[in-house]
Amino acid sequence: MGLIAKNGRLIALEITGEDEYRLIRSMTSRYPNAVWAEGSFKKVRLLLDRYLKGQKVDFDIPVDISRETRFTQKALRVLQRIPYGEVRSYLWVGKQIGYRMAARAIGQAVKRNPIPIIIPCHRVIREDGTIGGFSQGVNMKRRLLAIENVVLS
Repeated sequence: MGLIAKNGRLIALEITGEDEYRLIRSMTSRYPNAVWAEGSFKKVRLLLDRYLKGQKVDFDIPVDISRETRFTQKALRVLQRIPYGEVRSYLWVGKQIGYRMAARAIGQAVKRNPIPIIIPCHRVIREDGTIGGFSQGVNMKRRLLAIENVVLS
């Protein structure tokens, strides 16, 4: 797991199966001013560790999503309000930001989430109750929902 912050706010979280060297190289190429600093993320790592062990966690981590479009920022702010252990549909997210029929556009905005788990894009599913997509892969989405004891039909 790789984390990048700017001015004390988390701007990216990357989950990968790559080794640490490749992860660092990949993230620093996308964020050229980034500095790899383990100590900076002690609280984030502690909360992620608790979350992945199945504990209910409220990620009260300052984030910066200003690199995203206004539309994506609005969608991501709505995702932050979805409670632990609950899911909402892409259509529901669209309605919250005033775009009643923009489920596909919401799907694309959710896909661009630079801070998965902390901004819980995995809690967004299709209107029919099926899982939908996930930038980290559908199996990872299933695993994250299982951690939160969410059972889909």
